[in-house]
Amino acid sequence: MKGRSRKPSKIRRQMLTVYVLALLLPVTVVSAVLLSSVRDTLNEYYIQLLETDNRRVKMLLTEMTVRTYELSDEVCFSSQQAELLSAEYSGSSEFIAAVNADESVDSLGYTDSGIAGIYIYTDNPTVKNYKYYKQVTEETVGEGWYSRALETTTAFWTSISDVSYSGSPNNLCLVRQILLADSPYHAVAVFMLSDSYIRSWVDSGSVIDAVSLDDGGIVYSSRKTWYGQPQVVDVDREDSYFRSSGLVQVGEEPYYAAVSTINLHMTGSRLYVCSLDNGGMESIDRVTRYWTLVLILALLLPGVIILIFAGKFSGRVMLLREQMHQASQQNYNIISDFGGSDELAEAFDDLNIMIRDIQEKDARMYEAELKEQDLVIRQQLMEYKMLSAQINPHYLYNTLETIRMKALTMGNRDVADAIKLLGKTLHYVLENTGTAMTTLRRELDHVENYLAVQKLRFGDRINYSLQLQPGLEERPILPLLLQPVVENAVVHGLETVEGSGRLSIAVWEDPTGLHIDVRDNGVGMTAEQVRSIMDGLDVPQMPRSSIALYNIHQRIRLRYGGDYGIRVESTVGQGTCVGLHLPAESPKSGT
Repeated sequence: MKGRSRKPSKIRRQMLTVYVLALLLPVTVVSAVLLSSVRDTLNEYYIQLLETDNRRVKMLLTEMTVRTYELSDEVCFSSQQAELLSAEYSGSSEFIAAVNADESVDSLGYTDSGIAGIYIYTDNPTVKNYKYYKQVTEETVGEGWYSRALETTTAFWTSISDVSYSGSPNNLCLVRQILLADSPYHAVAVFMLSDSYIRSWVDSGSVIDAVSLDDGGIVYSSRKTWYGQPQVVDVDREDSYFRSSGLVQVGEEPYYAAVSTINLHMTGSRLYVCSLDNGGMESIDRVTRYWTLVLILALLLPGVIILIFAGKFSGRVMLLREQMHQASQQNYNIISDFGGSDELAEAFDDLNIMIRDIQEKDARMYEAELKEQDLVIRQQLMEYKMLSAQINPHYLYNTLETIRMKALTMGNRDVADAIKLLGKTLHYVLENTGTAMTTLRRELDHVENYLAVQKLRFGDRINYSLQLQPGLEERPILPLLLQPVVENAVVHGLETVEGSGRLSIAVWEDPTGLHIDVRDNGVGMTAEQVRSIMDGLDVPQMPRSSIALYNIHQRIRLRYGGDYGIRVESTVGQGTCVGLHLPAESPKSGT
């Protein structure tokens, strides 16, 4: 009993093992996969949001730069501006009067609030510093953007770091030369975008934007401390349409980043717009921590419940096991009340019923033993009958062998040979009755035995030949398949032929399958008779003379499928050919 009392603890361990294998491990694996999938989905979601914001900023900057370029056309191609900048003035009052008379630049400055300022630089010594017009100084000549503007007629974008313009250390400016025909002077227009205007349209709360120009530093950013610094992410400046998105490291913090390129309208300049967000990572980590905690609680709570249940269950199992062991020792004085209303209580009730029925079953045991002995006797009788059924064909075969030996003793060799061939035929039929497959060589031997008997019967009226492609001798084939076809050829084709009847059997294989042709030079059939036979191969109620072909055709189709079977070709007076088509690779024998 002490050894048996340990079993409930094993049951408890088994229940805990089932909990671990059926719940803890699968849920942990599934949870890990789901959390990973959720993180990937949230990653894609935040990247898509950032890409959307990046496209928004790109669209705003594109619209602003295109509009600025179009406004520059009105200044740089204005004949009034060309005349004003090419003229020579006697004094400041004359120049100021000329500027006040032309309000075209003033109207442009008021039209677009995105432009922080329009500045026209000229080396005309009679032009004074008034409103938008600036006299070129040595400091101006030293600026790279001014010398670049004098060298090309194409507009370009640059950043000007003079804080006197708009209070921003790096303003994005469109620089363009004003062509002064027939004038010794030069003029360059600078259209400076408003940093505060860009900020009012671009900034969107948690997203940090950083815009850099060509190979230079940042010309606009949500963080003003980034102005003039290199772009925060690496960009491929060789790619005119560079785009990228994903996780990047900025300093010591991970950020979602989306980068795109703006090829500025009608200029060779290019902006790289970078949108960054690190709030998404914190949100994803927060969601991951929350659901991890939920899953841990979801796993621990069932574990605690299972531990409590396993303890109570194992105690009840122990009590039931003790009572069952007591009954197995033929001590039927067990407790009367097990308690509870579950299956264990029902099992205890069944134990009581079993104890009450034991005496009745003992009384019936003797009767059951008698019935068992009767069953054994019947089984022995059936085995005897089966043995007798096996002995009878073998007795017949042995009797034929005795007759053959008697014929040899009496010198009648033809009779002995005929009996020997008949015995081989009977032996082959007995051996293959009930078998699934035989070999092509053994089937052809059986056919040759049959033809040898017919040769003894008809003499030279029947002659036969066999052509077998080398290598096919051991090919599996259905047993008793060819002899009925050959018998059909002899009985219906050659039996009425006068003179020399010929029957040939050809066996070969090609990619379409295994082919066996049985050809005779007998009376042949009409086309209508051939068609009737072919149509009847699928009809059970066919003429008795063709029942063998029907059986063979059906056996082939049942074994190999509807693509295989028998074909019949015949010509009146020339003979008949019955062809068997089998698969090129037959299943192994017995399958």
